[in-house]
This record gives sequence, structure tokens and C-alpha cells, in this order.
Amino acid sequence: MAKDSLHEGDWIVHKQHGVGQIRGIEKKSIGGDAQDYFRVEITGGEYWLPTNPIPDYVRSVASLYILRKVLNLIRKAPQDLPKDYKENDREVAARLADATLESNGELIRDLFARRHDDQKRMSAFSDRYLTELSKQFVREMVIVLGVEKEVGKKKLNLALQESLSKK
Repeated sequence: MAKDSLHEGDWIVHKQHGVGQIRGIEKKSIGGDAQDYFRVEITGGEYWLPTNPIPDYVRSVASLYILRKVLNLIRKAPQDLPKDYKENDREVAARLADATLESNGELIRDLFARRHDDQKRMSAFSDRYLTELSKQFVREMVIVLGVEKEVGKKKLNLALQESLSKK
């Protein structure tokens, strides 16, 4: 993603911080050299993102087309995750590395099915990521669809329930 592709007011998704809005560009001296950074506002705070190069773990908020495509992916039958929690956590970590909305949607679906089928065997790591990815997905829906948070949660939960019915 090029620096000139992002502007003040744009919504972005950071792999760790989630959905945020660019509120300006500021020159900061972090680690010695002065450099331009986007000031990004997120729920509960802000962070600074280098303008050049923009890290690979940051993407623009999804289009309406992509969001609908991902909701359709979530409605599909879930894929089984490994039963062994260590193997499961390794697979979850590997899938998290992709950080696309599509891969996150599939991971939400598969972790939700895992929690529903066998709650006692879900690790704290997987449970935390299910919660965080779900919140991030709902936040992105709120922005893209222009709906309230509760409406986004309901849409996600309906898609997840449909997925469970196909298992």
C-alpha cells in the first residue's frame, strides 16, 4: 500500500490494533530520525503508523463487495481445527499471519464452531483471538455498512449460526 493511497479520514485495519481512522500526519522522532507518521485513532486510544513504507500488516477497510463475500464464507460449513490444543494454536497462529478479511472470517467461523462443539478444549489463546477477531469484524461492518454495533453483532451471529447448521 503506497503512502499516497491513504489520506486523513480514511479507515484502515491494523493487524494488532484493529480498525482505526487516520486523523492526520505528524513528524515524529522515533528511534532517532524524524519521519512522517499517520496519527490513527482507534477505540480507546491512538497510535502512529509510518507513512513510508506502510507496513504489510495494515490494509484499507474492506469494500461492501468483500464484506458480503466474507459473510458468505462465514455461512459455509466450518473446517475442523486440530483437537490437540497445541496443534490447534499453531494452526490458528499460522492463519492469523495472513491477516486478510477473508482469512479472518474463516478463522472466526472455525473457532466459533470449535467453541460450540467442545468448549472445554478451546485454549485461552484461541478463545482470545475468536473474541478479538469478532470485535474487529463487527467494527469493520459498522463502518462499511453504516449500521449500529448491535446490528453488526447480530449479522455476524446469524452467519455463524447458519454455519453451525451445515456442520
